[in-house]
Amino acid sequence: MKWWRCKNPFFRKITYSRETKTLFIYNFGCNWACLICTYRIKDPCSEEGCERIPLEKILSIIKEYAENNRINQVKFLGGEPLINPDVPRIAKFARTLNLKVGIGHTNLSIMPPLEAESAVVSIKAINEELHKIYTGGFSNKQVLHNFEKCYQRGILLKTNTVFVPEFVDKDEIERIAEFIASVDERIPFHIIGYIPIPEFPWRRPTRDEILDAARIARKYLRNVTWSIPTLKTIKYSSIRVL
Repeated sequence: MKWWRCKNPFFRKITYSRETKTLFIYNFGCNWACLICTYRIKDPCSEEGCERIPLEKILSIIKEYAENNRINQVKFLGGEPLINPDVPRIAKFARTLNLKVGIGHTNLSIMPPLEAESAVVSIKAINEELHKIYTGGFSNKQVLHNFEKCYQRGILLKTNTVFVPEFVDKDEIERIAEFIASVDERIPFHIIGYIPIPEFPWRRPTRDEILDAARIARKYLRNVTWSIPTLKTIKYSSIRVL
């Protein structure tokens, strides 16, 4: 099964974090085909399996954990979680139990449900032609519009961008930071060092390069952080429920 341009998304996994009292619900599939997606080299289904979890089972688990005071929030992850048509129903159900609802990671090509209070948005690029190359032909106009709309709605936003030397380079990081600041300079921005995908030519950034990118972003934004992950460091800190 391919993750990108998925026409039949489904929920594949649920995990629980005792520290943050959060239930994480993972969607299979994405509506884009990003060239630098790590799922191209590390498919979670190959290690964990990807069985469809019925909607009623998900609602039952949320209710059980809420009634036992084990959670205070539900977060959706992916792939791209917002392509799953059941996200609004689950979000609404969670709010009836007085739980917070967050989108843990999204490309924001689709607006979150009204119940969502927070979202972590991956901004790929501001340059539209670059964005189309990156994502497999998709414009960023709706994304940028949705970002401003989410802010106006009062959704707590965090952002990140993958820094790819000679692709999404420092000049594009600067454009992204400038756009975020045009909405609110207080929105946190995290710069992620690219993990090389074997069939593509781009390399991993050096520490000095990513520090320089962060310095540029800080000209516009108050809260800029960075990391240079590896496949070995991409780990889940939550306990698998289903």
